[in-house]
Amino acid sequence: MPYLLHVVKGKEKRVIEVFGYHGVASKKALIGEYVVAYDPKCEELRYLDSISGYVRNISKIDDGEVGRFLGLSDVVFPKVNLETGAIVRILAGEYRDFRGVVRRLANGKVEVDVIIFGRLRPITVDREDVAPDSLPEGFRP
Repeated sequence: MPYLLHVVKGKEKRVIEVFGYHGVASKKALIGEYVVAYDPKCEELRYLDSISGYVRNISKIDDGEVGRFLGLSDVVFPKVNLETGAIVRILAGEYRDFRGVVRRLANGKVEVDVIIFGRLRPITVDREDVAPDSLPEGFRP
């Protein structure tokens, strides 16, 4: 049965490294500050001097939940066709919630023109980080 470990922020790699030395398979979860381990020995290893204080809490989880924490869920998102000139909203990254116009599509990347501080800037993002959007009511270019 897998275990979900709540780890001090920024110490996930160290915990995984120490567990690896002791033969415990573990992976960093998609959600920050969490590690998924696959051995009950992880409950004893949390008290090692090299990582004591890094592991805050350990919970047993079902096999079905592991995929959700590692980002391997079976959810299928519908494919939306984008084309040059389409209006999109950026969903992730430092430009999250910005709207822009698709300039170019290539190899899973999208180049979007976004207005930042009154200037038009081209930004390249992954295809899955944009979604079709519309302009707000009353907007005039």
